[in-house]
Amino acid sequence: MLRAPALSILIAGCTASAADVIPPNGDVDCHVDPNNPNSASCAQRFFWPTGIAISPDESVLFVADANSDLTYNSGRIDVLELTKVEEAITSWTSASHTLGTGCTKDTDFSETMICPETPYLDRQASVLTGNFATAVGVQAKDSDGNLRLVIPVRGDPSITWIDWVKSGTDRFLQCNGTEVGTYATCDDDHKLTRLRDDSDPTQPGITDEPFDVFVDSVNDFAIVTHLASGSASLVDLPKDGQPSISDAISGVFGADPQTGAIGATAVAGRDPGSPDDIVYVGARTEDRIQTFTVVRPRDQPALLQAGDFFFLNTVGSLAGGSRDTRGLAFGSGGDRMYLINRLPPTLQIYDTSLGPQGTPKNEGMSAVDICRDASRLVLADSGDGDRVYIACFDDGQVYAIDPRDGGRVTDVISVGRGPYDLVASPSKKRLYVSNYLENTIAVIDLAPGSPTRNRVVLRLGEPKKP
Repeated sequence: MLRAPALSILIAGCTASAADVIPPNGDVDCHVDPNNPNSASCAQRFFWPTGIAISPDESVLFVADANSDLTYNSGRIDVLELTKVEEAITSWTSASHTLGTGCTKDTDFSETMICPETPYLDRQASVLTGNFATAVGVQAKDSDGNLRLVIPVRGDPSITWIDWVKSGTDRFLQCNGTEVGTYATCDDDHKLTRLRDDSDPTQPGITDEPFDVFVDSVNDFAIVTHLASGSASLVDLPKDGQPSISDAISGVFGADPQTGAIGATAVAGRDPGSPDDIVYVGARTEDRIQTFTVVRPRDQPALLQAGDFFFLNTVGSLAGGSRDTRGLAFGSGGDRMYLINRLPPTLQIYDTSLGPQGTPKNEGMSAVDICRDASRLVLADSGDGDRVYIACFDDGQVYAIDPRDGGRVTDVISVGRGPYDLVASPSKKRLYVSNYLENTIAVIDLAPGSPTRNRVVLRLGEPKKP
């Protein structure tokens, strides 16, 4: 679970007016000095960044600010302009090592430049959400680059959806009627809280702690897991219509007999976009993976159908000895599954190719020892084969693993305090990491042959002191 340091503040209330505690966005009234972007207290900065996601064209990075200490009255979704980020990195890694405006060289890592985030954020595009967002899923809606974000928000709790739309020559996040570019707060119409009909108070509400999300843009659905209930929710995502929670299954996983803890965690599709794609869901307290498919009966809402399950028996000598799954990813075509567990700390590789009966084999192949308390993983090919990158929350590191021949750790990268989520840009050969505990985004160079390969070349945000 995220280490939100002040969740108890939720019951303490807030004495400031709503206007006083809106997260600042460095607007025209802020008077930020362009030569010193961090000069004003109202400059837009990350605050407890958690989930991140990249647009399909790799032009922007969406960042969820969780507001975990409740400094402000809401969370926020930031839009990081990656073209500007690349320009700064290119100047910094050139022979002249030119520092960006307001940037400094990291005193501990000479290859790393630290820059204020304000100049790289599209501040007009940001929107405000509920507190404690944990992940960002992206649905591609059309060929014009219009998108929809699907965000599990623990504070409401809700599954919040936000459109990325074009207005004139600009793009904005939109989650409040027709308003765009106004730093709006997502309205109730964009917060899914009830089954099928959010306006009907007789419909069941979603369970607490929406946690992870998988989006299938071709088949128009998302599946959200729930950390505190062992449940899974299905979100129907018609490209030209209103999203809705069309189905939910509770009790997917059982409680730990000793602690009573329960929860569904990581979720990923085996082969997104394929007909009858199989979605895999991991557990917090069980050594088991449950599979689902989405069915669409004629004239009926989409339904979540539970399929086969299998046990994680590649490592661990005791029953239930391999559990607390925190990340899932599949190779191209769905023939390999990569999974991180916290107990014991391992990356596990499974053969999920189709057997003679046309169903996945789901057979363990190998395991690699990793850091404790890993939070997320991503599979990326930067030009010389797939690599698995794992965010190590406690250690402030990212593990780079070559999954071939059973798997091996090829590098350990220091990225900052509390790395939580990570996402790759194959075309730019970058890896972006959200550092939850220090309010930064780290950018790692993945280019084969680069002198800074597997090193942080840029950290955006002024690192918050412990």
